Amino acid sequence: MSLQNEKNKDVVESFTNAFRGLFYVLKHERNLRIHCGIGCTVIIGGIFFRLPFLEFLILVIIVSMVIVAEIFNTAIEMFSDMFFTQYHIQIRRIKDIAASAVLISTITSVIVGYLLFARHFPPSFRNAFENLANSPWYFTFLVLFLISFLYIMLKSIIKKQALLSGGMPSVHSGIAFSIWVIVSMLTFKTEPLISVLVLLLAVWVAQGRITKHIHTLEETIIGAIFGILITVLLFQIVERFTIIK
Repeated sequence: MSLQNEKNKDVVESFTNAFRGLFYVLKHERNLRIHCGIGCTVIIGGIFFRLPFLEFLILVIIVSMVIVAEIFNTAIEMFSDMFFTQYHIQIRRIKDIAASAVLISTITSVIVGYLLFARHFPPSFRNAFENLANSPWYFTFLVLFLISFLYIMLKSIIKKQALLSGGMPSVHSGIAFSIWVIVSMLTFKTEPLISVLVLLLAVWVAQGRITKHIHTLEETIIGAIFGILITVLLFQIVERFTIIK
């Protein structure tokens, strides 16, 4: 075999190994799948809002930065677990430091993404929460009723505990997203960045409930939906009574 063929084979094998590693980490790491999903959504949003080429390029770079940081974090965790099966304070610190890289890259990407998108959002976008508060309250009530009904039916079908016992939706998640809606109703029109930051805190709370195995992903999502809908419903009812008076 010629030297050129060997080099070509090495290049192909390198790409194969790289894709194998990517597919493995996507299959086994939930956080990376979440980051990839959000990243794809953000990039599609950049296409939808027709960002200029340079801004779109920056958007792709910051999304890639978060994904690369998460991959390195996963590699460090796997390497540490391979050699240290028992708890060790230094290994814990190494994992925490690696996780902090993901945290910093994520916060940076959110800030940069906000600054890029804020310039291209239509003016009516700032009125989104105000329009939501002014919409008919019975629409929200109907959606809340249907979701509650479907959730109870789902619990019955899969023979889990009822809605208000044991496996009930995450209250912490519901409260966190309720606070996000309240803050957004009051500030989104003038200071949308505050809403974005509070949303990140709400997601952080929800992720913490899942990471600590206190609630499942399903219970956390349902809790968030309940918190959002109930808060919107209260705003709509208060708005309606205010108009009547």
